[in-house]
Amino acid sequence: MIKIIYIAGDGRSGSTLLDSVLSNIENSISVGECHRFWIRYSEGASHCGCSNIVTECSLWSQIQSRLQTKFPDYEIAQFVQKVREIQFFRNFKQIPKLLQSEEWKTFGKIVVYFYASIAEITGKNVIIDSSKSVPWAYLLLELGVFDIRMIHLERDVLAVANSWKKKVMLPEYTTREVWMPVKGNWVIAKTWLKIKKMANYLVVRVPYMEIKYKSFCKHPENTLEELSVFLDESIPTTNLQLQKNHAIGGNPMRSQLGTIEIKNQKTVLTHLTFFDKFYFRMIKLISKVL
Repeated sequence: MIKIIYIAGDGRSGSTLLDSVLSNIENSISVGECHRFWIRYSEGASHCGCSNIVTECSLWSQIQSRLQTKFPDYEIAQFVQKVREIQFFRNFKQIPKLLQSEEWKTFGKIVVYFYASIAEITGKNVIIDSSKSVPWAYLLLELGVFDIRMIHLERDVLAVANSWKKKVMLPEYTTREVWMPVKGNWVIAKTWLKIKKMANYLVVRVPYMEIKYKSFCKHPENTLEELSVFLDESIPTTNLQLQKNHAIGGNPMRSQLGTIEIKNQKTVLTHLTFFDKFYFRMIKLISKVL
């Protein structure tokens, strides 16, 4: 059975670092924010972690060809819309019911074949998927054919907010400038709280482990030992290396090779005003009673 190690959480929470560390698991392949494949492939402008444009990547071009051959009615534009429906599904608890319809059963079959093709083409039976979307994790769980291990990576909301206030260019686009959105306080808070609530819903439904990003950076060896037990995989605690990957999305470290440095640095909240800091401290307090 294919094992999918799924990293869930908010954007700007350190998923690329954790993904890169987990890529040191033997017989694994990192595919980054995998559920973005259809969007990025249809755009034809962004780069894979292997440094090739997604449409010219040895893995993703084969995947697209296989999907078109296996499913004659498959159209990438329509599939993009369905992926977005899952990503932004307001009542994600209804995903099991949704998958019972004939229309969505076909969608499910395509997703299963998609992940199975990744494993077959790469020869790896452990797929590291840092899509982050909790509804997408629930979808994969409900398909019932994968060994899903969900890691909820949570970063302090003030650090997340500070990062979302920065103007950051997406590194996977090299022919034009594409910027990540700079979010307002309410959007940041709402998303952070919603992800926390959705992840808590899945605690008893899927093998689940929560990791605090700050603790991971402070005591990486302890976290990796706990992860090894949870994932039933051997993870080295020293001499971690950036591995070759086919990651969709993510930051520039995706396409680099070398030693991984896990730095225990205090986040300097330079992009938050006094009011911002007060606001997000209140959000932290609210999250404890939800």
